[in-house]
This record gives sequence, structure tokens and C-alpha cells, in this order.
Amino acid sequence: MLKSVLCITIIIASLAVGLYYSSRLSQRVSVLSDMISLLEEVNAKIKYTAAPLAELFENNFTGFRFEVNQPFERQFSELVHRYNDVLTTEDLRLLDELGRDLGTSDVDSQQRLIRLSITVLTQQRDQAQTEVTNKGKLYRILPLSAGIAAAILLL
Repeated sequence: MLKSVLCITIIIASLAVGLYYSSRLSQRVSVLSDMISLLEEVNAKIKYTAAPLAELFENNFTGFRFEVNQPFERQFSELVHRYNDVLTTEDLRLLDELGRDLGTSDVDSQQRLIRLSITVLTQQRDQAQTEVTNKGKLYRILPLSAGIAAAILLL
């Protein structure tokens, strides 16, 4: 009886681990998509308003509140680094550079920078979507298989 409970616990735990890692892949796609939408919205607003960057980024997908009297670069970095566990170092580096460079040049240069960032983030998102398709099932099945194998060895 105790061995059966232990085996079931091992299988359930290994399934949970697989689902966790698989969901992280999907979360990356979601965060990148939301970031692209935010940048597209800001890019559209930036030309027609003279609002500070903090106001342009105020309606973001995370609910993060930008303060006009605080340095934008630091606030944008805080927003981006909320997703350290989901985004890759390349994603974080690109977004950190964007936050550092925004607001340091004229409107046209900022729009070009945002469009370039959107293009690169779109490529990153497409790559992440491919990883979800290719690796998501593997991340779910491999730990489950290991858990079943461990349970069989215990019996």
C-alpha cells in the first residue's frame, strides 16, 4: 500500500515538473507578444503626443505603474526584469538596450528604434513559438516517463 502511494506521488510530481517547464515556454511567447503590442501602441502614440515616455508606457500589459518623476530607464528595466524567469538573456538584453536608448534622441529616431525592436522581438517570438511546438511535448513527456520508470523500479 505504501509503495503504491509513493509510486503515484512520484508520477504526479514528475508530471507537475514537466507541465511547469512546458508552461514556461508558452509564457515566453505570451510575454513577447504582449511586449510587441505595447511597443506598437507606443510607436503609434509617440509621433502625435508630446507626452513623456512614462505616460506613453502607462497602459501596459502588466499593470506596472510608471512614474513621470522617476528615471524611465530604471522603471522600464524593472518592468522587463519582472520576467527574468520566462525571458531569455537575449530577450532581456534587447529590452534593456531599448529602455536605455528610448528618450535620448528625436521622435523619428525613437520610432525607428522601436520598429527595429519590434522586428527583432517578433523574430524572437516566432522562435519561441517553434520551441513550444517542438519542445513542449518533450518537456511534458520526459519527466513523466522518468517518473513512471522510477515507480516501476520501486515496485
